[in-house]
Amino acid sequence: MKSSTSTARDVFLYLLVTVTLYAIAVSAMSLLFQYVNYFIPDPLDYQRGMTEILRTVLSVLIIFTPVYVWTTRFLNKDMTKNPEKHGLSIRRWLVHLTLFISGITIMVDLATLIYNFLGGELTARFALKIVAVLLVAAVVFTYYIWDIKREAKKMPAKMTWLSRASLAVLLVAVVGGFFIIESPADQRKRALDDERVDHLWEVETAVENHWWQNDELPESLDVIESELPVDPETEEAYEYTLLTDTSYELCATFAFEGEKDYYARPVIIEGGVEQRSYYNHEAGHDCFERSVEQLK
Repeated sequence: MKSSTSTARDVFLYLLVTVTLYAIAVSAMSLLFQYVNYFIPDPLDYQRGMTEILRTVLSVLIIFTPVYVWTTRFLNKDMTKNPEKHGLSIRRWLVHLTLFISGITIMVDLATLIYNFLGGELTARFALKIVAVLLVAAVVFTYYIWDIKREAKKMPAKMTWLSRASLAVLLVAVVGGFFIIESPADQRKRALDDERVDHLWEVETAVENHWWQNDELPESLDVIESELPVDPETEEAYEYTLLTDTSYELCATFAFEGEKDYYARPVIIEGGVEQRSYYNHEAGHDCFERSVEQLK
């Protein structure tokens, strides 16, 4: 079939459908990865990271998928009315690019699977992620290999079935994602907890600076000249208690239990020795004992 000249609208629509497809494919893989992370957790992974990724991929899928579906349907209808557009250069180039990328993805995915299997490092968690990549890439490759071979006036039933089945599975995955992600209210509470931890570090730094300048710990936070942060929700000052000449206690009230080692920062002390200051807090009122003994 002879190819017709691509119009600006054709270029725009085919670029749009390609970009949205790639965004959906990557997001679908990431979403499936998070299902694996949720049901087969790794002790070294933080729940917070999964929440952030889920927020991103769900947002992309909710917006990009309807745009892709509408654009694809529009292009198919336009091709039915104008069969010569089946041979558009922009269409054939982008379809073949998609086939190339999805094909390479499948080969790399399978090679990675075999490599880890031969090395005895094939865990269930890793294998499921390999399957997730293979599933998404295979669906894309199969759909577009059929698309490049089909007739202009008719969309094969197998393509219709594959697209509907894929959308149904994607819809279920997206809906399920809302059941494993924290609610917006809980995420806001965690953000407030993060801010409280940052504030405690600021207060700790201010107390240490006071000790350096005066060679003694403050009796209360009121004697510190710099302005100190307050609780972002209650706007009350954080609790400070002087315990000994070299130790003190800071307290705050948190909405959730903190994740292990998530709230840590390096502290460089005299002599170049690095230690770490932790605020791995419990839910509710929690206190942390600090000492300036190691700063001497």
